Amino acid sequence: GNNFSLALKDDGTVVGWGSNNYGESTPPAGLSGVTAIAAGDYHSLALKNDGTVVGWGDNSYGRATPPAGLKGVIAIAGGQSFSLALKDDGTVVGWGYNYYGQATPPAGLNGVIAIAGGLKHSLALKDDGTVVGWGDNSYGRATPPAGLSGVTAIAGSYHSLALKDDGTVVGWGYNYYGEASIPAGLSGVTAIAAGSYHGLALKDDGTVVGWGYNSNGQISIPAGLSGVTAIAAG
Repeated sequence: GNNFSLALKDDGTVVGWGSNNYGESTPPAGLSGVTAIAAGDYHSLALKNDGTVVGWGDNSYGRATPPAGLKGVIAIAGGQSFSLALKDDGTVVGWGYNYYGQATPPAGLNGVIAIAGGLKHSLALKDDGTVVGWGDNSYGRATPPAGLSGVTAIAGSYHSLALKDDGTVVGWGYNYYGEASIPAGLSGVTAIAAGSYHGLALKDDGTVVGWGYNSNGQISIPAGLSGVTAIAAG
C-alpha cells in the first residue's frame, strides 16, 4: 500500500504494518477465512472464502465499503481511492472514487479472469487473452496497444504492464522514468508487478528484474537474490 504492508497467513488471518493513520494496517478484529488481500493507497481489502469482501482504512468516497450484497467474488484489487472485485460470472464491480470512471467497468464487460487497479485507471484481463482498460487515459495508460493478445497477467500504476504467454512483457502509459519501457531481451517471465514509477518481473529461474525509477534503489535487486516465487511493488 502507500507506506504500509499486508500479509495473508495460512490460517486465513491478515497482518498489517507500517503507516496506520487511517487504520489501513489494522485488520478488523475477528477477521478470518481470508483467501486474498489487496492494498489501495490508504485502504485495504480482504476476500473471504465465502466470496464476500471486507474493507478497512480510509473510507473517503466509500472506497473501503463494498457494495451491499456483493458476493461471488473470486479476486480483488485496490487502486488509488477506489476498489475492484471480480465475480465468478466473469463480471467486474467497482466502488470508491470515480471522477475518471475508474470504478465503473464498461457496459457489457464479461469473460474477465483477472483485474488490476492503477492510479486512476483500471484493467481487466479477458479469457481470450486480451486486455480492457477504463478510467483516466492520460498518457494512454488505459488503452492497451493495438493487437495485444496472449496476455496471462496484468498490473497497473501510473503505467500499465501485461505479461504474455511467451514470457515477454508489454508496457504502456506514463513513461517518464522508463517504467513502461521493458528491458530489451527480457523473457522467461512468470509474474509482473507495477510500482508507482517502476516495474518488476519474476523470471522462471527464480530471479527478479526491475526497471524504471530508482530514486531509493527500488529496482536495484539485491545481489544473488534467487529462489523467488512471488513479487510485489510499492
